[in-house]
Amino acid sequence: MIKGIYILLIAVLLGSCDSNRLYEKNISIDNDMWSLGQMPNFEFENTDTISEVNLILNIRHSSIYPFSNLWVFIHILSPSGATQVDTLENTLSQKDGKWLGDGLGDIWDLQVPFKKVRLNESGTYSLKIEQAMRHGNLSKIEQLPGVMEIGLRIENIE
Repeated sequence: MIKGIYILLIAVLLGSCDSNRLYEKNISIDNDMWSLGQMPNFEFENTDTISEVNLILNIRHSSIYPFSNLWVFIHILSPSGATQVDTLENTLSQKDGKWLGDGLGDIWDLQVPFKKVRLNESGTYSLKIEQAMRHGNLSKIEQLPGVMEIGLRIENIE
């Protein structure tokens, strides 16, 4: 019991040391199978319209993921309703098949910075992430196995 309390206290202290983080949330993918219709949605309040921030994609996948990369569409909706869509290729493994990122067993975590931006409106931003993987014939991949979580991190630029 005491050991559990110490572990929890250390985790809280280490988490609070991350002074650059403004927002971070990860959303689990149902059954580790990312379908085309599932678009994790992240909403965050912006109050700083002057400073630039880093937008970072968090990816957690298992080693059953069948590709070396992951293409996504990132839909950003500003408080005024303006929409911007970015296409992002995320390299998950080296050419020799070795997974990138931090791994524990057959689970891998990767953080991919994708944009430095100034969020020039105060209010609630919404960011949706859509998987954009295609077969060689450019048909959509309906079910993408091995993707466990997708997340968004926003941090101050040092």
